[in-house]
Amino acid sequence: NTPNNPTGAVYPGAALDALDRLLAEPERRTGNPVYVLSDEPYRKILYPGEVFSPPAAHLRNVLIAYSHSKDLNIPGERIGYLAVSPRAADAAEVAGGCVFCNRVLGFVNAPSLMQRAVAGLQEISAEMAVYRENRDLLLSALSESGFSVVPPGGAFYLFPRILGKDETAFVAAAREENILVVPGSGFGRSGYFRVAYCLATEVVRRSLPAWKRLGERFSRRPGSAR
Repeated sequence: NTPNNPTGAVYPGAALDALDRLLAEPERRTGNPVYVLSDEPYRKILYPGEVFSPPAAHLRNVLIAYSHSKDLNIPGERIGYLAVSPRAADAAEVAGGCVFCNRVLGFVNAPSLMQRAVAGLQEISAEMAVYRENRDLLLSALSESGFSVVPPGGAFYLFPRILGKDETAFVAAAREENILVVPGSGFGRSGYFRVAYCLATEVVRRSLPAWKRLGERFSRRPGSAR
C-alpha cells in the first residue's frame, strides 16, 4: 500500500512500473493474470513534496481497496469501497464475483445516511497540519534520543529501529513509560517498531519526556546497540 503502513513510504510511479514488468513473467508462465490488491486508505494523507502515484495508472490488473476510516477520521463507520480497474483482465467477472461475495458472506453495510454524507465529502481530507506537526515533534524527539528513523512521506506512522537488541524487551520498556508501540515483527520486520501519531498534538507533546527517558534507559545498558 502507498503511502505505506507501517513506514509511511510513498512509492514513485517508476517503482510501480517496475512491479508491472516483474508480474508479466509469471503471467506468461501460468497463462493467468496476476492481480495486485492496492490498499489505499492513506492516499490523501501526504506531506509537502510528496505525490501519490495511482497504482491503477501503472499496473494492469489492480483491485483498489479504499476506506474513509483514515482520510475522514471515521474508523467506526467502516465505510469504503472495492474497485476493479477497467484495464484488468476479466474486470467484469471479477467485479461480479466481489459483489456476490459481499452479499453471501454476511457483511453489515454502513448506515445509508452515513454513506450519503460520505459521498459528498470526497474532496475533504484530514487536517494535514496536525499530522505534520505531530510527525515533526516525534522525529525530533526520537532523533535526539538516539533512535534511527526515516521521515515518512505520508500516513501517520513512524517505523524506527528499536534501541537495544531485544524487541520484546524494548516494547515492554516503552509500555512502562506509557508508550504503546507495535513490534516490527508483526509487519515482518523484526528490530523495528511502529508508533502512530494520529492524536491530539498535546498528547504527543506530553510523550516527549518519556521518549527521552527511554533513550537514556537503553544507552546505559552494557553493550546496547543504538
